[in-house]
Amino acid sequence: MRLDHAEDLAQFVEELKRETDRGLPLVGAALIDEKLLETLQSFFVEGKSSKKLLTEGNSPLGTFSSKIEACYALGLIDEFEYQEISLIRKVRNEFAHAKHGLSFQTDKIKGFCSSLKSDLPEGSGYPVNDPRFRFTNAIVCVVLRLYYRPAWGEKERREPKSWVTSDATMWRSVKDELPPEGMPVIVMAKGESK
Repeated sequence: MRLDHAEDLAQFVEELKRETDRGLPLVGAALIDEKLLETLQSFFVEGKSSKKLLTEGNSPLGTFSSKIEACYALGLIDEFEYQEISLIRKVRNEFAHAKHGLSFQTDKIKGFCSSLKSDLPEGSGYPVNDPRFRFTNAIVCVVLRLYYRPAWGEKERREPKSWVTSDATMWRSVKDELPPEGMPVIVMAKGESK
């Protein structure tokens, strides 16, 4: 990782540590959401259709959930990333929709955080059983995995293709010309008038 990117990420982690219990999942998930969007943008065919799918009002892939599903379905994130991000999204949703009284000590949140599988640091007295620490750790681990994913996705950017030639879909009269050898044909015949 480039030094300036490492410094930027370190600053982000410091800001995460200062967030409230409600702010932490909202801010952390927002960065992951941004990385998924950038990954999809780098992979899709460039143009209006991609923008309509990803960033225009009511875009089908405009939600965090739909970006997660699309990235997984397209092979842009792996099974581990899919599972971790899905749990992070669930925690984010709980905090985003709760009126008040929710914390990382709430049983449901603790349950989600105990299910996170990101590698935990060993030794040095890290509070590896603390749900807030586990959640923050998972965000950092996922962000590290996704940081350069848009650049990798760009190497496999989709390009428009022509699946059939215009010659393959031409109307022909067998009286005038037979179809090319080996080309599938649909035959339509006129019935005789009575």
